[in-house]
Amino acid sequence: MNERTKGFLLVILSAAVFGVLPFIVRSINACGSNSVMTSFLRFLLSLIPLYLAVRGSKAGLRITKTEALKILLIAVCGLGGTSVLLFLSYNYIPSGMATTIHFVYPVFVILGSVLFLRQKISPMKLVCVVLCFGGILLFYGGGGDGGVQPLGLFLAFASGITYAFYIVFLDASGLAKMEPTKMIFYMNLFSAIMVGALAAATGSFTLDISLKGWVLALFLAIVISFLAVRSFQIGVRYIGPQNAAILSTFEPITSLIVGILVYHEAFTLAGIAGCVLILSSVVITARMEE
Repeated sequence: MNERTKGFLLVILSAAVFGVLPFIVRSINACGSNSVMTSFLRFLLSLIPLYLAVRGSKAGLRITKTEALKILLIAVCGLGGTSVLLFLSYNYIPSGMATTIHFVYPVFVILGSVLFLRQKISPMKLVCVVLCFGGILLFYGGGGDGGVQPLGLFLAFASGITYAFYIVFLDASGLAKMEPTKMIFYMNLFSAIMVGALAAATGSFTLDISLKGWVLALFLAIVISFLAVRSFQIGVRYIGPQNAAILSTFEPITSLIVGILVYHEAFTLAGIAGCVLILSSVVITARMEE
């Protein structure tokens, strides 16, 4: 298997795992947690397993000041910032609408790649982005019930920008070439400090979570760190930020399938059409030559 094929498969695997995680988050919150606290636990509970994994590897824990600053930036303005902004947006707009707005990030990845990485963009790749966004709109087009506040729209939109920054900066900074587990350890450490402070400041911090909730939170932290994030970072190294951003829209298809199989949610014509559009963009992207 060549690196390009491996990269495509890793990014799709990452998207599939991320597609399942919202259902785990829902279960953790039902056990006494809340969105901000669950986000904090996602980063915090992964630190010991990641530390042991890095110590047991040849990479070691040593990083340079430059690497530390880059990881701090990508944690605060990228992955950690995305988690905070998206979760906060749920307080002001329906989650379906927030997800739709968040998934504008492939557009910003393309723009960032062109403006800052000086990468070229093919017309077919733009078609793929349009197909992806059209599919997302079909999945979440209604936005669900509930009020809509401008602050929620801004937060969801900002989460798309920060996630695009994470993808582009991961490639541009050279961090994608760092040993993934070591990078994720430091990224989660910085993110845990930031989100933990937010939880304390907003009154979201709580330890009144059932044993089931703690077990699920540990499972969530390990799966995200060792499978979803690690697979995505390696995938970006192999196929670049543009392709990774397009393929990661496979995530809502997984969510749709889990919702049907586990929660017996309805499979609508709009959902079918959304699957077709996103899968079409994935197939076109996979068949395009660099």
